[in-house]
Amino acid sequence: MVIILAGTSACNQRYGKEYKLDNKHNVYYKGEGVDEAMAKKLADYLKEKKYFEDSINSTVQLVKTKDSFSLNFVVDETRLTPGYESKFLAISTFISDSVFNKAPVTIQLTNDKLEPFKNLGSAKPVSDSLQ
Repeated sequence: MVIILAGTSACNQRYGKEYKLDNKHNVYYKGEGVDEAMAKKLADYLKEKKYFEDSINSTVQLVKTKDSFSLNFVVDETRLTPGYESKFLAISTFISDSVFNKAPVTIQLTNDKLEPFKNLGSAKPVSDSLQ
């Protein structure tokens, strides 16, 4: 997936707390029961799956509401490539299984101020998709 990502401005509390994986990749997190360990697990997973690339600044926001999660990916809307929606939903399906214990995950694409411009809907856990 080749998408140029934009970073967010310095620590803005409405984004949530910030977990910095390194100097180019961060996860903002907020919501009841969401802590730095969960943000780190998500960041490590995104790095392992090469979503967090060494040459690109990347920001993701993790928000928990009740029993579900929202992942807000900061992207440059002008650089989106064909098929991007299915790629984001696919990675999020695996995130549901690997990071959030199969909890529902909703995906949104946002600008660099974490303002959504595209809601991609919910990703199902892989185990549900195979049935």
